[in-house]
Amino acid sequence: MKFDGAITALLLATLVAGCDSLGGSKKPQPAADPNTFPQDYRKQIAGYLAQALKDLPDFRTAVISEPALKPVADTQRYVVCVRFELLKERIEKSAIFLSGAMQQFIDAKPEQCGGAIYKPFPELAEMAPK
Repeated sequence: MKFDGAITALLLATLVAGCDSLGGSKKPQPAADPNTFPQDYRKQIAGYLAQALKDLPDFRTAVISEPALKPVADTQRYVVCVRFELLKERIEKSAIFLSGAMQQFIDAKPEQCGGAIYKPFPELAEMAPK
């Protein structure tokens, strides 16, 4: 009987040790920084517009700003401003990023794009029908 108790104790100890190695006591992963700089923001925005707009307008006049931390609701997020022509209408949009990934593409607000410095956005022009 002493032998059976020793085996039971050994099995229980093995199970408890196995739980620790299978994730029973994982260390919590650090939270992702919501304001990670969006390294490939131009590619993300061009890809989104290629999917979102069925009839691609002439994007030769498209311009884009660099990412900048701007107010979004009650916090700060990286915002990229985009401006282009669509059916003779000037469109200005804000791409809002969370942890380096585009989360929203919305109408631009003055506090986000009012003082934006724009540069050419040839990636959009490459999508335009020839």
